[in-house]
Amino acid sequence: MWLSDLSIRRPVLAVMLIGALVGLGWVSLGRVGVDFFPKVEIPIVSVTTVLEGAAPETVESEVTEILEEELSNIAGLDQLSSVSSEGQSLVVCEFLLEVDADAALQEVRDKVAAARRALPREIEPPLVSKIDPESMPMMSVIVAGDLSIAELTRYAKDGVEAALQRVPGVGSVDRVGGREREVRVWLDALRLRAYGVTADDVVQALQSEHADVPGGRFESDGGRAELSFKTEGEVGSVAAFADLVIVQRPGGPVRVGDVAVVEDGLEDARTYAELDGRPGVSLDVRRQTGTNAVEVSREIRAVLDSLRARAPPGVEIVTARDTSRFVEASVRDVTVDLLLGGILAVLATLAFLRSVRSTVIVATAIPASIVSTFLLFWWAGFTLNLISMIALTISIGILIDDAIVVLEAIYRRIEAGEAPMQAAAQGTAEVGPAVVAATLAIVVVFVPISFMEGMIGRFFFEYGLTVVFAVLVSLLVAFTLTPMLSSRLLRREASHGAVFETLESFYRALEDGYTRALTRILRHRAWVVALGLASVVAAVGIARSIPLEFNSHIDRSEFEAVVELPLGTGLTETRRIVRRAADELSRVPHVENVFTTIGADTQGRVSQAQLYVGLTHKSERDVEQAEVMEEARSVLAAAVPDAKRVGVNEVGFISGGGFSAFNLSYSLQGPRLETLAASAERVAEAMRASGLYVDVTVSYDASRPEVRADVDRSRAADLGVSLRGLATTLRALVGGIDATNYEEGGERYDVRVRLRPEQRDSLDELGLVQLRTRDGGLADLASLARLELSTGPVQIERENRVRKIDLFANLPPDVALGTASDALDGIVASAGLGEGYAGFHRGWGERMRDSLDAVKFAFLLALTALYMVLASQFNSYAQPLVVMATAPLSFVGAFAALAITGVPLSMFGQIALLALMGLVMKNGILLVDRANQLRAQGVGAREAMLQAGPVRLRPVLMTTFSTVAGMIPVALSSADGAEFRIPMGVLAIGGMLSSTLLTLAVVPVVYTLLADAQGALSRATGRRVRPELIRGGGGRPEPPVAPTAAAGERS
Repeated sequence: MWLSDLSIRRPVLAVMLIGALVGLGWVSLGRVGVDFFPKVEIPIVSVTTVLEGAAPETVESEVTEILEEELSNIAGLDQLSSVSSEGQSLVVCEFLLEVDADAALQEVRDKVAAARRALPREIEPPLVSKIDPESMPMMSVIVAGDLSIAELTRYAKDGVEAALQRVPGVGSVDRVGGREREVRVWLDALRLRAYGVTADDVVQALQSEHADVPGGRFESDGGRAELSFKTEGEVGSVAAFADLVIVQRPGGPVRVGDVAVVEDGLEDARTYAELDGRPGVSLDVRRQTGTNAVEVSREIRAVLDSLRARAPPGVEIVTARDTSRFVEASVRDVTVDLLLGGILAVLATLAFLRSVRSTVIVATAIPASIVSTFLLFWWAGFTLNLISMIALTISIGILIDDAIVVLEAIYRRIEAGEAPMQAAAQGTAEVGPAVVAATLAIVVVFVPISFMEGMIGRFFFEYGLTVVFAVLVSLLVAFTLTPMLSSRLLRREASHGAVFETLESFYRALEDGYTRALTRILRHRAWVVALGLASVVAAVGIARSIPLEFNSHIDRSEFEAVVELPLGTGLTETRRIVRRAADELSRVPHVENVFTTIGADTQGRVSQAQLYVGLTHKSERDVEQAEVMEEARSVLAAAVPDAKRVGVNEVGFISGGGFSAFNLSYSLQGPRLETLAASAERVAEAMRASGLYVDVTVSYDASRPEVRADVDRSRAADLGVSLRGLATTLRALVGGIDATNYEEGGERYDVRVRLRPEQRDSLDELGLVQLRTRDGGLADLASLARLELSTGPVQIERENRVRKIDLFANLPPDVALGTASDALDGIVASAGLGEGYAGFHRGWGERMRDSLDAVKFAFLLALTALYMVLASQFNSYAQPLVVMATAPLSFVGAFAALAITGVPLSMFGQIALLALMGLVMKNGILLVDRANQLRAQGVGAREAMLQAGPVRLRPVLMTTFSTVAGMIPVALSSADGAEFRIPMGVLAIGGMLSSTLLTLAVVPVVYTLLADAQGALSRATGRRVRPELIRGGGGRPEPPVAPTAAAGERS
């Protein structure tokens, strides 16, 4: 081959070529980021609209439906979902993955702007933003100390939060548990009546009497001077708000202080945070999209260390949660597995070659290929993440396969007496076509993995291309560096040591045994074919018993819990109950810390608490995280018996985009909420009774306590009181309204008007509130509306403009997602949804089914590409089927390995099963290629295979055991994130071993059967069948080579 011949003649060129790739790869490594998952941009845009104080039904009809109608016409929209809750509408537009996220964002903004005129005037401007599934908080920092909550909040905001915002890569910092300064205007309903003033009058006075109004430009001296003109009307102190005039009366002006108490206070407490029982202000840090998580985390830690050194006395700054540590540990541990796999693969090769010099030549392919691959990382924008590092780990054993085959052929010729340079050229030429075909077989399997459809294809894009680039570099090394080094370093040995001779005797005995076995195999071909078919049938039977998962359960030494109390529970009561629960959790063995937040969800519900639980590292525990979670679930249920819901979940890696913290999500859709709710409860009860699910939750809840004002429209119309004006007044009195703001020291603070707390607690006193009529008179609220206690839905959800209710559940450790999903289908079918109602899997269940479809497509594409490559190599339409028959032979070992180890078939396992096809065909290619070479010399098919089998036995075993050895650290790993990799390692080892064993028997049988078919067809037709139809016509004839001491091969 010209490339190997050129490298042999010009060794410096070969070294410089590979050295250039390695050097560029090394430089690129320093510029590659570190993350847990690959960067995947999912085009999801959200529209958040606030209509303060509105009920979910009102938000749905007046905001959500209007926005949905406008947004549903956008091209490329895949799913439109919405949540209408108290005072807020959230519409989420999920686009097809092919749509550009920035273009989708602009399109949504345009549609929202068009719908603006149809929306209520009272809404706040809709917030349109992209949803980043990786934007979940990467770190939570709690600031605690002996200061008052106001001082602590001010320091957390101005000192810590401001410093964190300046860190490069930080996207946002959300504050939980603090209370900012706020000017409170507490209205007194009785004094309002006495002075004949309404709440609206007070609000208007604050807005009109407290304002700085620009007056334009003031020109003087004939236009030679110009000054800005401003009327300064803002008050200079908080106390001055009480002196603002509301209305002038004959007896004197009515001021704000006459009907209200002005207080320099704090905003309402709506959130809370504590760490191990100590309250404080929590800061949740999110990184910018596309930034290096580990690098950003390191910068944040450095800033926090600096802040701690300068913190006020008694103030602590504690990192409550840092997800980047798990990312760092996972990537570090994969790197260790990579090194161990490389070492084991080299040792396995050394056991066959029994020459340190030969092993070093082969081993150069590993670092050269791995380091060169980082050039692709930098060029393509890849990161060092779990997926790309797994790809390198998977490929570690196969990177030396090409070099092994080439060196073995060269070594055999040198031992037969050829000159090293001639042996290097002839040996490389002998196996070159087979090496190329074997490498291309791997490439055409991994390329479809990179281009699978849907979310799975995006996540595994880096995986496929990483393996492809690495094996292509290893092929280049095998055709340049390997023959060049072999021609310079290998020599025929006059004598060998005792270890060499002992192993040589073993290998010779192995080859002799295989020769005898192969003779018998070719005499009983029908039995061998039956054995092969039986292995396929057995594989199908075993596969049906293996549980199907989307993701493996990961022991991150951390988990989350949710405690949801009955609606209407106040913040103070929630704090008391949840602190008790946190205390009980902290006593669970292996729990190190408990970080609690209340009101931190998107809806700000004070009746719901989130608890982050940190555990001792799994290397220091004798129990799995799942067992600790089960105990925590029991402890929480006992500690909070009155809770509506208690849930314990794994910490999610991504959020949004259809991903949920729950293991299972299911959506019921239909027109009527009442019917949906009844069906959802029936399904939920059946799920709880089945024992297959825990933490079963229904998203719909109609028990939200509320006070409804039933307005007498006729009476209101007679008095000239508008319904919207009445609702606005009630909102100001009950919920409060930000009338204006106040500036002091360069900061602006809200001025909030609200009825005094003791007068808001009584419906009778609330009825005394007065409203202004059309003629300027006053009317009691009680004369216009009847106030009554009632209940309503917490939120109303819709999907593609149809109402829905979601069901969520987690799964016990021994229940797989596939099993639970199938069981849920049966439960829903038994429940009977009725006409016009339907159920759909969502979340991980939907992703799992999508991944199966994507893998099936990639499997068919890979099979087609494999056939084309092999047909081109062998110049035959039939012989590729001989080699491709080895793929099903790997399944029995792969599935048996999973069944024996109890490892479920996850998404990673499915990808490994697809990749296994390319790995196992290498053995068949080596056998068929050598047999074709012998047949080109005139040897019959049976005799050709009898000679080719023993000759190729050692390379086949070397490549198999080097691949298996490289996968052993992956299969046996207990490091962070190893649960993702274990199915791939176990499946690859089992598949490689079973395929190798069966290939050595089945391929010779199928090969000779095809040859017999050719002969029978020739005799039947009286014409010679063209070789390319059945027998390969592209094999290169080679002269017979004498047996060698090194290889023990017989031609």
